[in-house]
Amino acid sequence: MNVNRVSYINFTGRIIDSHTHVGKHDGGDYHKTDLDIFVKSELPNKDTIEKMIVSDLDVLHGIKGEYEGNKTALESFNNDKNYKLLASCNPKDGNIKNLEKLFQEYPKDFAGLKFHPDIQQLDLSDKKYEPYMEFAVKEKLPCLFHCQVDTLKDGKVNPATRHISDPENIYSLAKKYPKTPFIMAHLGAGWQEAHDKAIEILIESIKKGDANLYADISWVDIDQPQEHIVKAIKRLKGIGDKNWKYGDQSYRLMFGTDAPLARFKGKSARNTYANFIEQIKTSIKTDKDLMLEADKIIDDLFYNNAKKLYLSPQEASSISKFKILSGALIIGLAGFIGYYASHKKQPNTRELAG
Repeated sequence: MNVNRVSYINFTGRIIDSHTHVGKHDGGDYHKTDLDIFVKSELPNKDTIEKMIVSDLDVLHGIKGEYEGNKTALESFNNDKNYKLLASCNPKDGNIKNLEKLFQEYPKDFAGLKFHPDIQQLDLSDKKYEPYMEFAVKEKLPCLFHCQVDTLKDGKVNPATRHISDPENIYSLAKKYPKTPFIMAHLGAGWQEAHDKAIEILIESIKKGDANLYADISWVDIDQPQEHIVKAIKRLKGIGDKNWKYGDQSYRLMFGTDAPLARFKGKSARNTYANFIEQIKTSIKTDKDLMLEADKIIDDLFYNNAKKLYLSPQEASSISKFKILSGALIIGLAGFIGYYASHKKQPNTRELAG
């Protein structure tokens, strides 16, 4: 098989980046314009970013309050349909009343909640999370958590410590709210065994049915063979597990980048972004267990899974409005031709109207 040829097969070009940011972090100050470079024009690999899910770092760092910071971030995007915001939360210093006020004023403008226990150094067992989780349950909001495993220099899990944002800690909190989607960002961060640990936590939650866990792949296997991304997809599909009886659970994995942080900024940002996408697609298309359904897996990973989790039914349909209208026109034309070809029956107008 010619890997280079396979890697550039166009699967549809639709991408939703489920993990991006604006605000101040690690000496940088990031704005909508830093994300527009990915969204406003076709990427070097011909893919297009239809939407980015964004959270504000200033609120997470406590630079701005929960109401003021999220409102400022939202207004900075000026209703640009290429973006959807998560409401950043600071349970350590904030108050759920800030979120209640925010959602009363902007009831349809936030797709979920974002938490960063590591930045705030607030253990996930702290009761300060409870009102935020209860709010998420009430409003039926997915919750994105920074997720990170402590590892040693060789990539092995550090047996002596457990990170505040460890997937086990996220899982423990998620079990208290089993219907609420909890997304583990970065699939455990770290590398090697860190990702393996997050994958196994995902699998455990599915087998026990006691939590509703998801993960995004921001920073997973970047600039190297995408072994953990492929491994996660296979495990979630039950490939290689003769006792698997849970169906296809790969909808729990989503594309994300953490843009515009670190490698996704500066002159080479667009190329780095496009290369990351192509590496993932190539890994999926050339894997012997995945290649036969590679196009569907890619479309789900890069687009459908995030659309179903984060976007309302109205947005989910409008984001593909052109495709749907085109399909309806084709169906209508086919019915019209069929009518005149047969002269036996009229087309079903109810089907054509769909």
